Amino acid sequence: MILIRSNHDLQTSYLYSYTIPIIKIANNKYKTIILENQDISEINLRKRIKASKPNFIFFNGHGSASALYDFKNKVFIDTKSADVFKGTITFARACDSLKILGKEAIEKGCLAFIGYKNKFFIARHHSKTCNPESDPVAKPVLECSNLIMIELLKGKNVGVAVEISHNATSDNILKLIYSKELWAGASLQALIYNDLSLGFEGNTEANF
Repeated sequence: MILIRSNHDLQTSYLYSYTIPIIKIANNKYKTIILENQDISEINLRKRIKASKPNFIFFNGHGSASALYDFKNKVFIDTKSADVFKGTITFARACDSLKILGKEAIEKGCLAFIGYKNKFFIARHHSKTCNPESDPVAKPVLECSNLIMIELLKGKNVGVAVEISHNATSDNILKLIYSKELWAGASLQALIYNDLSLGFEGNTEANF
């Protein structure tokens, strides 16, 4: 597995922190290669793919409908280079990436591309931004998203992994509706929005 993450602003600091449990799980089954910060480039990614032939690529960072961005918010993968995902199951936890990039990746040989067709929102508590893993507002949002990779690493296929995430989101939404916590509304909005945006292109039965 190749995991790509950066930690250069508030949003990416949360994604960075929530990749830690994924790495721990992946290391029990797969050789995990991590590209982060200055190492994020198309050249480095292609080198790692050639050397390791990964089953999974998991990107965490900023994106657009047609591109993924590096730690300087510059494009490093776009529709022209989407062949980089060939033969993999890819999960791009980035805004809008499913709209165009996901479709292009499938056309160029990606087995399945999981992502979000609109923005990916991370609700946050202003007093916890220095310690993302202790932020109760962000926790249900990112844990439900994490479930996709966790289930894929367990051997579930793409359709099942995404469905498990949808179901966990529904459970959390019900809990938050009846919660008396002042921050519950922020988590609720983010969960609903992200869940409506979550989807995939490619083979629903794809797994490793």
